[in-house]
Amino acid sequence: MEYKKHGVTHVAFKEFKLSDGSIIGIFQGNRGENPDLDIRICYKDKYTKGNKRTPKHIHWVIDLLIKKEHNSKLTLELIKYFVDMYDKVPAFRTKEEQQKCELRETSHEKLQRFEELDKYGNYSVEFIGHLVELMIRMEKTGLAKAYVFERLLKESLLEEKDIFSIVAAATQTGR
Repeated sequence: MEYKKHGVTHVAFKEFKLSDGSIIGIFQGNRGENPDLDIRICYKDKYTKGNKRTPKHIHWVIDLLIKKEHNSKLTLELIKYFVDMYDKVPAFRTKEEQQKCELRETSHEKLQRFEELDKYGNYSVEFIGHLVELMIRMEKTGLAKAYVFERLLKESLLEEKDIFSIVAAATQTGR
């Protein structure tokens, strides 16, 4: 996967090919307290028609809200899984670790129990899980405190706040 910005071609150093045909590409970032370890996430799926997109929190949050309307109990269990995962996922500490960019908390085996939620919304649980794990690593690497995920996952989604509060938390920029 690649993209051009200001005449410069950027090539993904890591790609994750998902079972639904989506591809998540990891590119070198340049922001935050550790710009050499920062990442940029882009993806292609059946809706992008070959174009790459940069995910925002609001995208997967809306999808979780759709899933929650159809299976509240299982969606809340998935959100709780993400909250617990938040504490387990570390920041990148070395360039080698960043370039390998291994996903340990969102394997098929760990997410399998949530697959029923794939029937609802646009994104698969695998896709959302990978995005969440990558975004946690990105925020923990670039910020002293990754407050966007804490607030969004723990205080808004898990506590089932109103739509206004959830959207406000999902659209707040952490960097």
